[in-house]
Amino acid sequence: SGPPEFHDDSRYVLTTGAELYAERVGPDAAPAVYYLHGGPGYNSHSFRELMGDDLEEWLVVYADERGGGRSYAQAGTSDDLATLAADVVTIMDAFELDRAALLAHGFGAMIAVQAALANPERVSGLVLVNPWLSLPLLARRLLAAAEAASGLEAGAGARVPDTAEPSGAADAAATADAAFSLQNPKALFDSLQFPTPSSRLRLEHVDAEALLGPQEEDDSDAVWGLEVLSSLPELARAGTKVVILAGRLDATSYPEQVEAALEDLPDALFSALDAGHYPWLDDPETFTDVLRQSLTHATS
Repeated sequence: SGPPEFHDDSRYVLTTGAELYAERVGPDAAPAVYYLHGGPGYNSHSFRELMGDDLEEWLVVYADERGGGRSYAQAGTSDDLATLAADVVTIMDAFELDRAALLAHGFGAMIAVQAALANPERVSGLVLVNPWLSLPLLARRLLAAAEAASGLEAGAGARVPDTAEPSGAADAAATADAAFSLQNPKALFDSLQFPTPSSRLRLEHVDAEALLGPQEEDDSDAVWGLEVLSSLPELARAGTKVVILAGRLDATSYPEQVEAALEDLPDALFSALDAGHYPWLDDPETFTDVLRQSLTHATS
């Protein structure tokens, strides 16, 4: 028999309320990895452009989540985790993949957890990079940073619930709005995610080359209520392999989101990097090495 077929193809997959764009790259017989990008509303283009050459020993699916990148979605369908998780299985079926490790970044981590719980037989493991697992928790972090940048005392920007548990969507949306009233959203995220201007500029350059479809304009506050922290004990009981990779310089994920995850996932493997939200930009050599080890574990 000859060498295994090498795929490098793309397609649009039709499903309820969406037309999903996905690419499949790598040897047919290799372990499968499904990449879930951050967002909401981002795309998978930049990760493939910057990291794809280092992942050629896996069969990798790069998919744009509904409402982001080159995927189209009806309004109101891209802020439901169950729907986003179902899209993962829909694309796996389209590429005839029985099982895959889910490699998830930022917001994609919530989708990965939901997909693993809903379809455990289809997921071999999770690799979560700078995960967002609670948007209410992120909203409070954004407000604290915006207040500090504006010279305000903590809590001066808005009334925030004292509880450490994630609040409801309305409270979280109000908290995020308060943060964004103090500081431009892009400037705020940039200050928390990128340790150097060069990393931000490089990502923006790569993003400018992507063919982006029309983005969904959805003003719903529901997205700020999304969280999967309460589901992590169930994931632990299921024995799902989980690896968490965190950039110490990413203030949107580290330490709050990561510490909350590790508390409920005592068997998860963890590695901290001297990097921001996009560690493949800040320390590509170290990140590539750690990521390859993580994917080997998650696909075994």
